[in-house]
Amino acid sequence: MDSNRLSSVLRILDAENRLLERADQKAISLLSTLGVFMVFFIVYYRLIPINAITVVLISIYFVASLMAIVSFIMVVRPRIRQSEEETEDTNKSPMAEPAFFAGICKFPNLSAYRQSLENMIKDEPAIIDIYTRQIFSLARLNAVKYKHIQRAVLLVIIALTTELVIVAYLFIYYYSLGVEILPMITR
Repeated sequence: MDSNRLSSVLRILDAENRLLERADQKAISLLSTLGVFMVFFIVYYRLIPINAITVVLISIYFVASLMAIVSFIMVVRPRIRQSEEETEDTNKSPMAEPAFFAGICKFPNLSAYRQSLENMIKDEPAIIDIYTRQIFSLARLNAVKYKHIQRAVLLVIIALTTELVIVAYLFIYYYSLGVEILPMITR
C-alpha cells in the first residue's frame, strides 16, 4: 500500500479527533463560565425589585441560560441519525471493526479480536475503508457538535448581557431611591 495514502488518511483522522476534543473543551469551559455568572446572579437576586422591567429581564436570562445548558449537553452528547449511505454500506463492512473501541467491544474474546486484526492488516484496502468510515463518522459528529457550540455561545452572550443589564438596572434603581448599595470608601 502506498504509505502516503495511509498517512494522509491517518492525519485527517487525527485532525477530526482533535476537533472533537476541542468542541468538548469549549463546551465545558463555557458551561463553567455560565455557572460562575449564575452564582453572581443568585447573590444579586435578593436585591432585585419585582416590576415589569425586572420580570422581563429575569425571564430572558433564565430562558437563555437554560437553552445554553441544553445546547452544552447536546455538544457533550450529540444525537446523530444514520444516513441512507451508511445503512447501505453496512452489507459491505465487516461485523466488527478491529480498529476502534465500538468494534473491538463486539468481539467475544481476545483470540477472535486478534484474528480479525490480523486479517484487516493483510487486506490493505480494508484498512483505508475502515479509517475513511471513521473519518466520515467523526466529521458528521463534529458538524453536530459545532452547530450546538455556536448556538450555546450566542445564548451565553445573551444570558450574560442580560445579567449585566440587570446589575446596571439595580444600581440605577437603588441610586434613584437614594439607597447606597456600595459602602463608602473611607481613609
